[in-house]
Amino acid sequence: MTWLGILGVLFLLALIWFCVEQNLLLVRKKQILLEKLPREWDGVKLLQISDIHHKELGRENCRIVQKARELQPDYIVITGDLISRDMQDFTGTTSFLRQLRSICPVYLCPGNHELDLSQGEWMELQKVIGASGCRLLLDETVALTRKTGGESLYLAGAILAYDIYRDKNRGFRHLAEYTAADLEQALGRPQGCTILLAHNPFLLDSYAGWGADLALCGHVHGGLVRLPLVGGILSPERRFFPKYDKGWYQKGTTQMYVSGGLGKPRFCNPPEINLLYLNSVQT
Repeated sequence: MTWLGILGVLFLLALIWFCVEQNLLLVRKKQILLEKLPREWDGVKLLQISDIHHKELGRENCRIVQKARELQPDYIVITGDLISRDMQDFTGTTSFLRQLRSICPVYLCPGNHELDLSQGEWMELQKVIGASGCRLLLDETVALTRKTGGESLYLAGAILAYDIYRDKNRGFRHLAEYTAADLEQALGRPQGCTILLAHNPFLLDSYAGWGADLALCGHVHGGLVRLPLVGGILSPERRFFPKYDKGWYQKGTTQMYVSGGLGKPRFCNPPEINLLYLNSVQT
């Protein structure tokens, strides 16, 4: 076989794998130790879902719902881009959220695609989320409590700002900063052990400066294409080899977990949801 023939076979195999990969659903599991986590919350399970966009794994994403039921999380968190900016019909989204809410409490923060909706579309999506029984956190913090009492675990959801994703020309060259002070102005100071839902992982320094114990993010889609020993290739900002593409990171006492998400075409980077086990540090 000639080199041209070998390349043709490799390309065909890559194409077949690409088509298969889009319909996979991986569950990535991670244990996270938090120094300030109250003992009564030891072992709590969070299921993180991110960057769904137009993705459909089964009718109304029934495969995701089925997998969530099997995993039996205590809480589900959706870290932005539940939809895509060009969506106008949220019927499937309504059913999907209601089914997730039937499993356990569901909390969401907005992503850049939510912020890119028209005012009318954004209001409609907020109504859909509210009617489903899920809770959209728009620069607010909620105290989660155990039936047995004890200390609360705090969950904060940040809107962030549109101009950290696109500049005034809808480009990516002059993106704005979003500092720890901006986060404090939006959310106040963190209380107790605080988990922050914030779509953009590139603001880890700000999340650490604010004092989040754990930040849960998405946005980067794992870099779309992943290479062994290299990681993700491209961020949504059209920047190569993004610093925070997928997985666990730490800055000082703040930990961050970035989901590779579900939507957008990808290669060597299957769609994923993330089951996070939170544990207190034994002293």
